[in-house]
Amino acid sequence: MHFSGFLSKKAKPSAAVKRTVTEHHRELHRNRQPSPWQVRFFRWTDKRVPLATDVLLTRKNVYTLPTLSGFSFLGLGFVLWLLGTSYQNNLILALSYLLISLIVVAIFHSYANLAGLQIKVLGAKPAFVGENVNFMLEIQGARAQGYENLTIRWWNGENASFDFEDQKSTQIRVAVYAGKRGTLQPGKLLIESCFPLGIIRCWTWLNLDAHAVIFPKPLQVTFPKQPMGDSDSEHGEQIRGGDDFTGLKEYRAGDPIKHIAWKHYAREQGLYSKEYGRAARRDSYLQWNAFSHLPAEERLSALCYWALEFDRSGTPYGLHLPGKEFIPACTDDHRLNVLSALALFDINLGGH
Repeated sequence: MHFSGFLSKKAKPSAAVKRTVTEHHRELHRNRQPSPWQVRFFRWTDKRVPLATDVLLTRKNVYTLPTLSGFSFLGLGFVLWLLGTSYQNNLILALSYLLISLIVVAIFHSYANLAGLQIKVLGAKPAFVGENVNFMLEIQGARAQGYENLTIRWWNGENASFDFEDQKSTQIRVAVYAGKRGTLQPGKLLIESCFPLGIIRCWTWLNLDAHAVIFPKPLQVTFPKQPMGDSDSEHGEQIRGGDDFTGLKEYRAGDPIKHIAWKHYAREQGLYSKEYGRAARRDSYLQWNAFSHLPAEERLSALCYWALEFDRSGTPYGLHLPGKEFIPACTDDHRLNVLSALALFDINLGGH
């Protein structure tokens, strides 16, 4: 069962995003680890590009190198130059100079297709374990010709290709897989392009300050029966807004006239208003200890499942975790607070 529908709807990006990896490749991307030389490279780039939410691409953080095709292209030009020099053939020399000139021109065009971009992190909506988290990025360019054939992804994320017109701002979402609950930091962001000839690769790795809350994956289990003591423990605390009379309170300006206790007023006992409510049943109060038969992580998943079930049915529910408690309610803010508490809960506080 998919539970993302209980969150607010995700905003649609204005740029068309094309997924370019298969399911098999996705698994490889999720477990990608940097090589030793990449670790050293990232240490060097972190000094040049510190952690930020807004980054402008310039010559300080954009890098260019020939692709495999580019090296082959360059090798062909060098071989032609050797042949033209050895046999003193001007036509072959002219061809070699043409190939080398194309490489030089491609370097400038590839760099210009990336330089001047400004990337800003807008944030990400919460997600559940096992889902993709979509980070919204705002990208704005300063190039009159626009930007073409750009590829973007997080370190362990999926590739997304996009382009946009001149000097316009666009919003795209870049997905990364959520493997565990808590706060997800997607890592470094790659933006690259091989435009226009595919022989020069221009890229950058950005250290963006981005994070998202990952809720536990809901686990469907039977709700445990809780022992009932006296009548008070059976019904729990009272929630305002019901039909049951719960008592009197001093009259305040704005109280409905029909709720005024006229009999007390006639007896000159003061002006009071009647209060009405309904009892919050204890079986809609989510208790950490109620699922003690489950391991800690599965216990959080079970609490998450029943929080969503109570929210779906419109039943007010509360949550009691070691060191934290939420009184029964049934609102969007309450659901978000409960799920966030489950996502960020330290299982060491649970004892086991």
